Amino acid sequence: MRSSTIFLRLFRTSSGHLPRTRNIIKASSPFSTYRPSLLSSRVSNLHAHTSRRYNSSASDTAGAADPNLRPLTDRVPSASTDAANAEQNAARRAEEPAYRIVFTCKPCGERSDHQMSKHGYHKGTVLITCPSCSARHVISDHLGIFMDEKSSLEDILGTKGMRITKGVLNDDLEIWEDGSVYKAGSHKEGVDISSDVSPKETP
Repeated sequence: MRSSTIFLRLFRTSSGHLPRTRNIIKASSPFSTYRPSLLSSRVSNLHAHTSRRYNSSASDTAGAADPNLRPLTDRVPSASTDAANAEQNAARRAEEPAYRIVFTCKPCGERSDHQMSKHGYHKGTVLITCPSCSARHVISDHLGIFMDEKSSLEDILGTKGMRITKGVLNDDLEIWEDGSVYKAGSHKEGVDISSDVSPKETP
């Protein structure tokens, strides 16, 4: 008799931790879930904060005062500053060692010349766009973007059995049948400049 009393007391104590039936909310179907109103209000508040974007061209004084809606940069666009930067870039490119390449585009047959930096040709990846058909030609790929191995134009044409004729700008050139290139009138001394490395060359 005593043991049954203890059992009933334990049952009453443990049943106090069980949820009451009046707090249980019945779902309309077995597959629907109950979402508390507190969670839905948090989601709506989060959506209200994240859905708003900062527009730098809009004259929203409230958005400008809010520190959470600041632009990513404080730079004010200026035409004079952009023009000065463009001039500096042009001057830097004019002074850096460069190659000038003249080639014929195979798809359209257009012959054009282009300038590329020496550093980009030997260390980076160079693509040249044909001005006629806008086809892109891989000139060198040392970053492995288009080819499996590091390649320059000599390597690319070498696999096809072709070669490059090199020369120095602002000089008269003689190209002989064996592919060697000489300065005009200097072949008597045997000065072959086909492998000459100068700041500007014509591959």
